[in-house]
Amino acid sequence: MGSFSIWHWLIVFLFFGLPIWFAVRSAKRTTDPVNGPSGFGGWLLLLAIAEVMGLLKTLASVASSMETYAKYSAVEGGELVAVGEAALSFALVILQVVVIWFMFKKDRMFPRLFFYQWIAIPVAFVLDLALVSSVLGVSVNQLLKAEVVGPSVAAFIVTGLWVRYVSKSVRVRNTFSHQARVQHEIFS
Repeated sequence: MGSFSIWHWLIVFLFFGLPIWFAVRSAKRTTDPVNGPSGFGGWLLLLAIAEVMGLLKTLASVASSMETYAKYSAVEGGELVAVGEAALSFALVILQVVVIWFMFKKDRMFPRLFFYQWIAIPVAFVLDLALVSSVLGVSVNQLLKAEVVGPSVAAFIVTGLWVRYVSKSVRVRNTFSHQARVQHEIFS
């Protein structure tokens, strides 16, 4: 195991130090007595951290599934499954990047996009099951195992709680008030 290198310390700082620094910094802000709180603080700060960490988790999951995709090439129809799963993963990554982009722009589209991201969890799961089952001829019952279903159900429930928070929070309503620019303003 050896020594604790500078890279280990950097990772520890990124996972623990940076969120703590943001939390302390946001706690020092005063809130508007008329409109209420706004900006990335409180629970919204945790949501922002969770969104970024979720993107990193998805990217790590895609990277780790490369071994599985290599195994698919030996099975008839496996390449189609590999391409389909890669396309689904790519679509989810793009959706997460778009949601994070609108979140950091404080655009009023963020709550709606966050809801769509929540709906994408079961849709991607069902599409993946249907793809693998139909192309490889494996029954859905064989694919539905606790280690496969559990993380998706947990992600759906936890994200559902965050969707509820995003839809009811005064801080979210005050923070995401910027209107999306029209196309000619973006490209000029």
